[in-house]
Amino acid sequence: MFVDRFYLYCAIIGGTLFLLRSILLFCGLGDDGGDGADVGDVPDDPGDGSSPVDDFKVFSLHSLTAFLLMFGLSGYLLLRAKCSVAVAVAASLVIGTLTMLVIAKMFQASRKLQSDGTIHLSDAVGATGTVYLTIQPGQTGQVEVTVRGAKKIFDARGADATLPLPTGTPVRVAEADGILKVVPIDGAGK
Repeated sequence: MFVDRFYLYCAIIGGTLFLLRSILLFCGLGDDGGDGADVGDVPDDPGDGSSPVDDFKVFSLHSLTAFLLMFGLSGYLLLRAKCSVAVAVAASLVIGTLTMLVIAKMFQASRKLQSDGTIHLSDAVGATGTVYLTIQPGQTGQVEVTVRGAKKIFDARGADATLPLPTGTPVRVAEADGILKVVPIDGAGK
């Protein structure tokens, strides 16, 4: 019967493409969010997750191959179970569409796991560290501060412009306004 073969071919083609796409994705050779192969991309979209289209792409290459796989597989199995063609078509369309939505939601969730890792000066406020290069009164020196679990060296000034802070002085970051402003901890530096 022609309809049986149609569903079987859909399942084989969709399954093969889905498997190849998944292997490429897990090997790092494909990115479901920005490889230019997605249906429904918006021109002039920055691709940084700031648009609703980037957040929820139902019509990606991966979800379309998943639709084809599940559409073909469910239709073929329903026809083999002696269901009518109308029931098989309706059920396979619903199952394929649900699969597309699940795949789109999975990729949306995986995009939210990404982080840029950029450390901003404001992240250092409240952190403690030590003076790396002596901070002379009213001048700039450097401090070593642990921010987001990483030790970083930043330019800094003393919050009290009359107080020298020699190398090794324990300090706390009080403010970050273009440059860190630090205060000695426990009266150090006086």
